[in-house]
Amino acid sequence: AGSKSSVTGEDYYGAYDAQDFAKAKGPELGVTPVPSLNLVYTDEEGYVTADEAKEKNLSEKKLSGTKFRKMLRGGEDIPEWFAFKSVVKVLRENV
Repeated sequence: AGSKSSVTGEDYYGAYDAQDFAKAKGPELGVTPVPSLNLVYTDEEGYVTADEAKEKNLSEKKLSGTKFRKMLRGGEDIPEWFAFKSVVKVLRENV
């Protein structure tokens, strides 16, 4: 989850801005950041990096946190590409 522009709903920060910031400040803070790739799920190839999906013009599956919580509370099926069934079970037990 990240900050959104309040006007457009677009991401305010880029997918890797936080990693770039951590990399730049790591030595000053005495930490070594461990970067991770921004993964997305596509119909065509399953999980790929967001950059690869864009380059290949793949169809990304998306589910907002708001929609996920609504589905979770409503007992709706959560897509397996979004969350493991075991995780959904635990979340439902604690909602």
